[in-house]
Amino acid sequence: MGISMVILPRAAEMWKQKHDLRAVTRAGRRVAQAFCLLLFAFCFLFPACGGVPQTYYYTISHVNAAPVAGGDHHAANMPITLGVEKFTAETIFDDDRIIYRDSPFEVKYYHYRRWAALPRALVTDAVLQQLRDSTCCREVVALPAPGHVDFILAGRVLAFEEWDEGDKWYGRAALMVQVYEPTARRMIWSQVFQAETPAAKKVPAAVVEAISASLSKCLMELQAALPAAIASGN
Repeated sequence: MGISMVILPRAAEMWKQKHDLRAVTRAGRRVAQAFCLLLFAFCFLFPACGGVPQTYYYTISHVNAAPVAGGDHHAANMPITLGVEKFTAETIFDDDRIIYRDSPFEVKYYHYRRWAALPRALVTDAVLQQLRDSTCCREVVALPAPGHVDFILAGRVLAFEEWDEGDKWYGRAALMVQVYEPTARRMIWSQVFQAETPAAKKVPAAVVEAISASLSKCLMELQAALPAAIASGN
């Protein structure tokens, strides 16, 4: 009798503890479910509340090139086909985020201000358009391309960025351009073109305009130097 009286209260206590544990577990599950629903609703509504900044995409403008005159350059309007390879880029510029710097040792990015294409692609297209418009050669083609080319132009983007100096912002562009004889891949000419243009305002859109203007300066210099460079390789 005494044993039964001891066992029953203990059994009852154990059953109560087990029941309480189940109740706590169920309550915990409900809290977890409610939290998940709240988190889902927050993630769904967050963009609508303007929490994620809008991403802006930029490209460069092209200045129509003036046709090359033949009076001062015997190499102008040359009867050759020039092949233009896709430009490469320094590692930090092989990114669609716009770079801004105030030190040669630190690189910063606008995460929500991006180029519409990689800088090397924008520059390649700009070079092709510039040289085609200039009529310096009989034909300018993008490589790879079928058919024979007389010379190959290759290049590398060395700078394509915002440069901050004091209270002024600048748009920088720099290109290394090389011309090859295609059969032996013999380099006949190499030159670096660079320009820096002050931004009209201290805002990313004005910096993009300044970078575009700097690139146009580089391309005009390339257009002027190319005929004599190719003539020297003939």
